[in-house]
Amino acid sequence: DDTGTASSNLTAQLDQQGCHGTDSRGAYYNGTTGGSGDGGAGGGAGAGAAGHHDASLACYSIRSEPEEYDENLDAPDSVTYLSIGGNNPVLVIRESDADSVSPASEIPYSYVYNTPVKFDSMRRHIFIPGLEIIVEIIDYERSLTSHVLNPNLYTVKLTHGPFSWTIQKRYNHFRNLHQQLTTYRASLHIPFPTKSHKERRDSFRNMHTVHQATASVSRMLAGKLQNPMLNCSNTLFQPAMQQKLGKPLKKIKKSALPRFPLKPDSLVSFDAIPQRIKQLEEYLYNLLNISLYRNFHGTINFLEVSHISFISALGEKGKEGPIKKRTGSTRPGQSGCNFCGCLAGGCCVRCSYFCTDVLWSKWRNRWFFVKETCFGYYRPKDGVLRCVVLFDQGFDISSGMYSTGMRNGLQIATNSRYLVIKYPTRRIAKEWMTHMKRVANESARDFTLPNPHQSFAPSRPGVQAGWFVDGAGYMSAVADALEGATEEIFITDWMLSPEIYMKRPAIDGDYWRLDKILKRKAEQGIKIFVLLFKELDFALGINSYYSKAKLVEQHENIKVMRHPDHARAGILFWAHHEKLVIIDQTYAFVGGIDLCYGRWDDYQHRLTDLGSISSSTNSSANNTTTRKPSTVVELDENGSVANLLKSSKNIAIATAVDRQAPTSNPAEKNPEAPGAMGDPPDRVLQAAALALTDQLPLEERDELPENIKQNTPEMERRNIMGMIKDMGRDLKNRITLGVKSNVGSPIYLSEEERRKKQLYGGEKGSPLGDLASPQPFKNATIFELDGQAKLWIGKDYINFIVKDFTNLDSPYADLVDRTTTVRMPWHDVATVVLGQAARDVARHFIERWNAVKLEKCRENANFPYLLPKSYNDIRIDSKFLNVPLHHVTCQVLRSASSWNCGFIEPDYVEQSIHEAYVQTISKAQHYIYIENQFFISMELGNSVVKNQISEYLFKRIVRAHREKKVFRVYVVMPLLPGFEGDVGGSSGISLRAITHWNYASISRGKSSLLERLRAAGIQKPCDYISFHSLRTNSTLNGMPVTELIYVHSKLLIADDKVVICGSANINDRSLLGKRDSEVCVMITDESFEEGRMNGESYPCGVYAGKLRKFLFREHLGLLEPDPKRAPVDVTDPVIHTFWNDVWRRTSRRNTLIYDEVFRCIPSDNVQSFAMMKRFLEDKSLLQSNPEGIQQAVERIEGYLVDLPLKFLCNEILTPPNTSKEGIMPTYMWT
Repeated sequence: DDTGTASSNLTAQLDQQGCHGTDSRGAYYNGTTGGSGDGGAGGGAGAGAAGHHDASLACYSIRSEPEEYDENLDAPDSVTYLSIGGNNPVLVIRESDADSVSPASEIPYSYVYNTPVKFDSMRRHIFIPGLEIIVEIIDYERSLTSHVLNPNLYTVKLTHGPFSWTIQKRYNHFRNLHQQLTTYRASLHIPFPTKSHKERRDSFRNMHTVHQATASVSRMLAGKLQNPMLNCSNTLFQPAMQQKLGKPLKKIKKSALPRFPLKPDSLVSFDAIPQRIKQLEEYLYNLLNISLYRNFHGTINFLEVSHISFISALGEKGKEGPIKKRTGSTRPGQSGCNFCGCLAGGCCVRCSYFCTDVLWSKWRNRWFFVKETCFGYYRPKDGVLRCVVLFDQGFDISSGMYSTGMRNGLQIATNSRYLVIKYPTRRIAKEWMTHMKRVANESARDFTLPNPHQSFAPSRPGVQAGWFVDGAGYMSAVADALEGATEEIFITDWMLSPEIYMKRPAIDGDYWRLDKILKRKAEQGIKIFVLLFKELDFALGINSYYSKAKLVEQHENIKVMRHPDHARAGILFWAHHEKLVIIDQTYAFVGGIDLCYGRWDDYQHRLTDLGSISSSTNSSANNTTTRKPSTVVELDENGSVANLLKSSKNIAIATAVDRQAPTSNPAEKNPEAPGAMGDPPDRVLQAAALALTDQLPLEERDELPENIKQNTPEMERRNIMGMIKDMGRDLKNRITLGVKSNVGSPIYLSEEERRKKQLYGGEKGSPLGDLASPQPFKNATIFELDGQAKLWIGKDYINFIVKDFTNLDSPYADLVDRTTTVRMPWHDVATVVLGQAARDVARHFIERWNAVKLEKCRENANFPYLLPKSYNDIRIDSKFLNVPLHHVTCQVLRSASSWNCGFIEPDYVEQSIHEAYVQTISKAQHYIYIENQFFISMELGNSVVKNQISEYLFKRIVRAHREKKVFRVYVVMPLLPGFEGDVGGSSGISLRAITHWNYASISRGKSSLLERLRAAGIQKPCDYISFHSLRTNSTLNGMPVTELIYVHSKLLIADDKVVICGSANINDRSLLGKRDSEVCVMITDESFEEGRMNGESYPCGVYAGKLRKFLFREHLGLLEPDPKRAPVDVTDPVIHTFWNDVWRRTSRRNTLIYDEVFRCIPSDNVQSFAMMKRFLEDKSLLQSNPEGIQQAVERIEGYLVDLPLKFLCNEILTPPNTSKEGIMPTYMWT
């Protein structure tokens, strides 16, 4: 038998290599591992060995004389294996001279997302490359009564790089490991003369560089990666790691012979125990220095390690080991048959255990782990992570017969999971329970002990935080953060639009479009997880299905789940309302801004965005409109801009002649590069190109080909757009290079200059002094080109009252006619937090993701469970975010319940946002500033509205009145709810329903806040509280137009010290916890500057104070200098001269002007539907005196207007009972 002969020769060669130390280079061996069981892989292999090749085992099992040591594991470390598929190893004898690796400091966090590998596979990678394992037995316990044969329990301390852990083992555990390894080594001699093995053996013989390759691969197999040329999923990283660490290759010393002591512990005297400890230490240390044995799965189990043990981002190694888990213990009530509840009665514990656990339940083998703030288990047969449970305030662990029905069982419960597990012995069960209790009281104590405001997370001092006003700066910062992600991205939104542009205008094509950013990062290996609210299609038109499909098709690394499944979960009225973006669990954006259409805006709050559209006016005889040339782009001495325009004209002509001409534009070769254009965003630059072409002199415009129309509307021009595609690209590239004007400033700023301009900060050196700081977000490109590309493309140009979302799968088709309908400006506020606070935000996302995974995708391995990172040694890049950051104390708050976070108990609710609101209001000393989308809150005891925001505002104002102290409450909210419909028509039922509850909370009825204040003896509530809104105006087709600014913020500022910002509205839906899911952050200043309150010196918080001052300046129109206007000091928000003479007076004056000029709705002049009709029919100043419009409009200062408290006060605004809105329960509106 040729195969048998060859195998015998290989066996002899291996024995000679191991026993005598001779060097036989280039010999290759193959073998197999065995099945599962207590003996591990070697057990199954050993059975096969005994049946087929008894002779090869004789030298290991038959001894003529008793010996003190067993030296059968005498294999040099130069023998290792390469696994190239399946479970069968291919052994390689390496060159000893090449035995060197580069030591690594850690295993990357991204390794947790690698393809699962079953636990008995040869391809598992556990240890850090190049680092040895130090073994030390630090203690022992001796018990001759309870353990006669193995009386000594050794505590073994193991150190691997920065990780240290202890295991407790008896002598029989060492002996079992040794037997497994002996059998495993013997199994490698058994020949398998299969065709595939021969082919693999031949292929290795033909590899001329195998010696050099295996020299490094053998060590890497002990750590993270495999050889890429062997079709493994990972890539070689040692050279990169070596260069990163800047260390030379370190040669690992040859390992000594593992010598196992054969004398059992029962025969070892007390005096000889130190010698026995030394023997076991040396045996285990020498064993672990041989990669062939170190990576054997029996050794890995003995050491109680896995592939997540040495990932530093997950924190300390923790404790791990095999368990048995009872099936059906994921949630209570799923533990098996209990005979319709009979066994839950007077049946004894043992009988109940026998019926529920023995007869009806099954026990599964799992690998259990405990980390710093979580625990969970893997399924060993395929290596899939099957459960992640976060420590929380509901954590409890118990053991014993009464709790589990077993002496060696544990029952573990949290707010979201319930587990019953058992261990081999009672001692091990107690050891695990002690460890988990210690973790709960130490590293996880922030989540297991009560926290302020009854939140799931504690207050975190020393956190860095920043803020954003309006969506432009926020989305730009989010885009930069996404671009800088290195490991993972979490996103959750009420609505998400994949085609939204994060930076505008889109002069870089679709480079900064959200779906393109995520695709680019996914292709780089970043894991992206997105949670979307799954709406009822007939109720909302946000089309989350399209958003999911659009994102998923980008790359397999983008995982999207929608929740809830309404019919199965029984959730019909509530929504996931959080707006979170989390980068690497280190940077978290929290606020009220969804990454969707309509949210991008800046402090200018433009009403129109015609871009390159030329629309007809009544005074145009030829139905065309000539554009006003740009007043910013100026000519230099050489007429460079004029030449640029001429060249754009020539390009247009050349393109018209030959549209197929090749181009050398590098953007076409790299469609992902900035400036690369693709369909349909080509229209952006095409529009910009036409805009510049239209600025050419008329005589030069006439030279354009006849088939290119000029001054035609965009819809008619689209057929011509393809003809000037190359011209648009070339024009963009040339402008981006920096064409200089006569004052030396570029038309387009560089990216670095542009990023500097986008900062909110930069207070020092401002020409306006303290009143001008911080600066608003500005994109310089917006102000420099007339007729430029549109800022709001397609569906992004929206007016929610005129037309709500529809047909979102056609993102570039307008919802409204922008030549006749103004957009609705959007005002919003958001924050960014770093470090531990960002970890808390990520923890909420992980809890939600894992709950949805368990509910919807439990068996789908494509949607993994997520693991929280460690809170220690968080690495923060100070240059990662280009926004001003301040040191604050931050606490993450939320509204959460069983349906949205997976809590076991349906009655368990977290409403920490509500608790923080009411406590902040009650503790406020000087003022409270509120911006919110709604104000629905009534007196305590009201049968409909349950939140207590209004109650605590009432109590605080009454206390200030009683103490005769100055106290102010600012409330800014939208003039109308953002629902489609005519407020006076049949389509406005939903709009009027929300309006009813807002006014019922503010001023109408005995339960309203203002009526209660008057009843309490406060004759002028306006001395304490004032309600306002925002409105702006512009021109469209040469005619003045106006529209409300939709206030979507969810913000509270108190005393220039405390800020609560997030996604929660002031209504029961957001605040009670059991309805919509919400997340906010409560930020308290740690650094202060000189301020004033009611004319007296006061320490003003840097974070809260600057945010409040910026908002005041924006609303009062003070962000841009106006030489005609007297300077306004916003430092003191309490003093009478500001409250009455500036804030309220400006608001009242603006309101009167808007009513006079535009006849705006809503208005205090409209108290019924009949009055509304007459009010709209009366001539406004716009109709009666067009010449006086400009003068009147110029008197408007900022955006601030009064909330019309008498609007439709004589009408019933609740939905009719016969309407579909009337059928809905009342709590849906509140």
